[in-house]
Amino acid sequence: MSLGSPKKKTTAAQRFKKLFDLWMDESAVQGERDSAKGKADAWLKQHQKSWRDASSILAQAAADDAAAAPPPPPSDPRDGTAHPFESSEFSPVGVVTGIVSKYVRMPSDHALIIFALWICFTHVYEQFGIAPRLALVSDEPDSGKTTAKNVAKRLVRRPNPESFGTAAALSEFIDQGPCTILLDELDQVDKEGRGRLQLIWNLGHERGATYAMVIGGRRKLVNLHAPMLAAGVGGFLAQTQKSRTLSLEIEPYTEDTKPAREFSSEQDFSDLDTVYTYLRHWARQVKLDHKPAPPPGIIRRFGDNVRGLLAIADSCGPEWGQRAREAILFLLEKEQAERPHITIIWHGLAIFDALGVDQIGSVHFNAELKRLDLPDAKWSRYRGASGLDYAHPIAMHEQAALLQKAGIESVRLRFYDGQRRGYRRAQFEEALRNERRPSRAGQLRLISQSDV
Repeated sequence: MSLGSPKKKTTAAQRFKKLFDLWMDESAVQGERDSAKGKADAWLKQHQKSWRDASSILAQAAADDAAAAPPPPPSDPRDGTAHPFESSEFSPVGVVTGIVSKYVRMPSDHALIIFALWICFTHVYEQFGIAPRLALVSDEPDSGKTTAKNVAKRLVRRPNPESFGTAAALSEFIDQGPCTILLDELDQVDKEGRGRLQLIWNLGHERGATYAMVIGGRRKLVNLHAPMLAAGVGGFLAQTQKSRTLSLEIEPYTEDTKPAREFSSEQDFSDLDTVYTYLRHWARQVKLDHKPAPPPGIIRRFGDNVRGLLAIADSCGPEWGQRAREAILFLLEKEQAERPHITIIWHGLAIFDALGVDQIGSVHFNAELKRLDLPDAKWSRYRGASGLDYAHPIAMHEQAALLQKAGIESVRLRFYDGQRRGYRRAQFEEALRNERRPSRAGQLRLISQSDV
């Protein structure tokens, strides 16, 4: 798989350097090295040079490489302008939550804080080893995901100009310098394009991530590390991508919860531009703790994902540090509680109770699941095992996969009208016993509270 890029014409000195490098490469096959040496001799003769000129030719090749490198990204004219937030009463996360809430309806203060911290993080992400991805998801279309993305685009560091781009275009944009990638409607991408974008999503999560490309016959390592946000993700994120991602649900607003301002491409964005300017000034001066104390139970990859956000919150004062930790714990607990393979066990037992039976056919179970009337029963609006697909009625194969993950396999059962595959109540009871062990996060939190 190639992220691709148009080939650029190489100079004579660059062609010589390529031969010289292969000849000096001790890991190459001896025959290839000998061939490269012969071609280098021929090059010198053709250009009326000798090996005494090699150093000056290689120096010229380096200069040609520098001249062929992409130009540095243009500076944003907002970077050097003044802003009204010099007073210590202002903090980046406070200012960003304030401006975002004027345009976007977030389901909770926790989600708003995570969103604001991530926006701030894009201005300092080079200081941290991990750049978490952010996914804006919703049960239904027209919930405000694109508006949230567009507001973020006015606030983050050097966003990509397009709403959607090919992997080749995005990788080239990232390689030009620090930036932020914001994408929309990724569910519309074909299979090949999705795979290439997932590669950037996965690899660019970690600092130092590069991708090898061949440009003009020469191998080049392209930087892929940058914060990324995706709205309208559909089925774009599989489990691997989700582990690198903080997922925020966006809910449609009502007349009562309607934001104060509507976002329109024709309006004046001076308020957002002023906040952006403040963030650029703040980023150049702030001193961050690169190892902030995480909340109890926040470990492994999730801990890596939130480290930069916590560092920013702590720099804004103890209150923001505490609120950030509460938001992060809320996000983690929400993801754990919404693990559908656990929810389906409880709902399966509810179905057995409601029907007063000890066994049920697989198809019948699926029908009852989708019409189950419980507050957390969303099986007619199922969003996949990742929680990030578009809402749809859970299919039979999805049901089977979830139950399998819970340790429940369909078995052949005898009913009054014949035999068919289904489930026994005892299977769900056994699965529940296996899942009732306290979570590690819960254990650590209880220990922490008991020590206070």
